[in-house]
Amino acid sequence: MTGILCLFAAETIIVWFCLDYLADFLYLVDIVFHFRTGYLEDGVLQTDSTKLRNHYMNSTTFYVDCLCLLPLDFLYLSIGFNSILRSFRLVKIYRFWAFMDRTERHTNYPNLFRSTSLIHYLLVIFHWNGCLYHIIYKNNGFGSKNWVFGDSETADVVKQYLQSYYWCTLALTTIGDLPRPRSKGEYFFVIVQLLFGLLLFATVLGHVANIVTSVSAARKEFQGQCLPHLPPPPPRLSMCNLFTAN
Repeated sequence: MTGILCLFAAETIIVWFCLDYLADFLYLVDIVFHFRTGYLEDGVLQTDSTKLRNHYMNSTTFYVDCLCLLPLDFLYLSIGFNSILRSFRLVKIYRFWAFMDRTERHTNYPNLFRSTSLIHYLLVIFHWNGCLYHIIYKNNGFGSKNWVFGDSETADVVKQYLQSYYWCTLALTTIGDLPRPRSKGEYFFVIVQLLFGLLLFATVLGHVANIVTSVSAARKEFQGQCLPHLPPPPPRLSMCNLFTAN
């Protein structure tokens, strides 16, 4: 059993390093493209290579991009493998937000895109929260090692992740029965999770309300454009009109 776990861990680390350095390569390519990206200066598009290079290297974006490529993986040699050392890549999220904003403004189905992006954000928040809980659990941060996981379940890494994800989904959606806290730290952690879940739930409701409002506004605008071009309804005949005609 131990040999199988070691083999599984080794294969997981190999996949991690492949994806890790693939991301580094993509970030490096992105920096190269930034050196050739034009910008507007007094309403004029600048394409000179020297100006483009100086403009990019003197901007905050350049330092943020370099921060993502810090070779912190060399610390693996001294403290061992720890994926949290690569957390500086999260500062690159501004590019993702810019991509989402441009896509929403140019797509033909903005409401569908907003709904999909909302689901994506929720899944990512649940994932990060589950990873936070797993880190706390692995370091015995609350003193109760078997708060959610039993001793017989600690061997299955995939099951631990799914349980962490499931637990955090219940906590942030404020539904379902959560494992009862045992220590003061666990009570405090659960209270913070529930409060954050309430704020998240309110944010989701507001986002959904905006989507419904925009759909209703678009429908009313479409009806307003179509109704003036419709022919007027025929006059209704009454008995008085019939007698008058005769």
